[in-house]
Amino acid sequence: MRRGVRAVAGFALLVVSMVLPEVVLSRPGAAAPAIKSGLGDVSGVYLTTPYPALTVQAGEPVTIDLSVRDYRQPPQLLNLSILQAPPGWKTSLLGGGQPIAGVMVEPDSTEKVQLRIEPPVGASPGDYHFVVAARGENTELRLPLALTIGKELPAKLKLSTSLPSLRGTATTAFKFTVTVENDSGHDATINFAATAPKSFQVTFTEAYGSQQITSIPIAAGKSKDIDMSVSMPRDTAAGDYKLLMQAKSEAASATLPLTITIFGQPRLSLAGEGGRLSGEAYAGRASPLTVVVRNDGSAPARDVELSATAPEGWKTSFDPKDVPLLPAGGSQRVQVTLTPSDRAIAGDYQTTIRANAADGQSESADFRITVLTSTLWGMVGIGVIAVALLVVVFAVARYGRR
Repeated sequence: MRRGVRAVAGFALLVVSMVLPEVVLSRPGAAAPAIKSGLGDVSGVYLTTPYPALTVQAGEPVTIDLSVRDYRQPPQLLNLSILQAPPGWKTSLLGGGQPIAGVMVEPDSTEKVQLRIEPPVGASPGDYHFVVAARGENTELRLPLALTIGKELPAKLKLSTSLPSLRGTATTAFKFTVTVENDSGHDATINFAATAPKSFQVTFTEAYGSQQITSIPIAAGKSKDIDMSVSMPRDTAAGDYKLLMQAKSEAASATLPLTITIFGQPRLSLAGEGGRLSGEAYAGRASPLTVVVRNDGSAPARDVELSATAPEGWKTSFDPKDVPLLPAGGSQRVQVTLTPSDRAIAGDYQTTIRANAADGQSESADFRITVLTSTLWGMVGIGVIAVALLVVVFAVARYGRR
């Protein structure tokens, strides 16, 4: 019976310990050992590195990160040394950027140490082994490391972009964001150039920067984003335009084809016949002025409406007032009738004529209108003067004899 009870009790303790591994069962009166979540009963001093085996390029120094970790132990003073290194290789231990020979670790803390290794010139490909030692009063730690010198990677550049094709009008600010990768084993200075249609302007800037560049340094195995901006004349015809971005270092080059699609855009202009921006009118009388509306763009202008701003008291009218469709390269003569105010005195006045298309395109021109004195009033004035002279002559002839 007692054996059965003990067996059941033991089985129950086993189940409890499996279900609740963080719970420690102890005898009454016994001190419970310290427990750390995630570490269990781990204690001691350890010398570790995340990468105990590395591959490096011939002739290139390498720095390996080491960690000295104290788990629930008194403060430890450890002397550091290199027990094993290939002949001709230079090694040094660094702490805080300075050469060190020892390290002090506090309880439940970690100290970072670096091992710098410089291979000799001409070291042949192969495996090379090292051993780092840490010795304390009651501690002796050894960390084996392995370095493999591989063949040097060929120089390689790579250009990539998520948007190789852009669309817009000739006035659009086109910008390609290109990732430049230096996939070689050496740092390199990358020079940039572009092949573009004649009259296109291409500039390069570092992404999120404003300073124009022609080259930029990129570390081995790293990449940078470059913005390639493209501008063109306003009268660039609609169509597809091919560009080629080029990146080149001393040992490698790469190209990236890009495309810009220009769709048509109207461009309005206004002037009088023969390009004149002047006219004449008489006060209170309707005077004609011929204006030519042109579309110098690469797409039709639709629903072009004409309007004018004239001096106060003047009247304006257009024939036609609206042009439903003005094709690219086309023109339309518009008769503008100006009627100055009855009180307008002789002199020069300004009238602004505007043309607005449905797609937002607009253009305006200022015309100088010279108001002239009516010839009828001039003749009336001459007649009045003539009559006055006749009256004077008659009076002198008749009454002068007396």
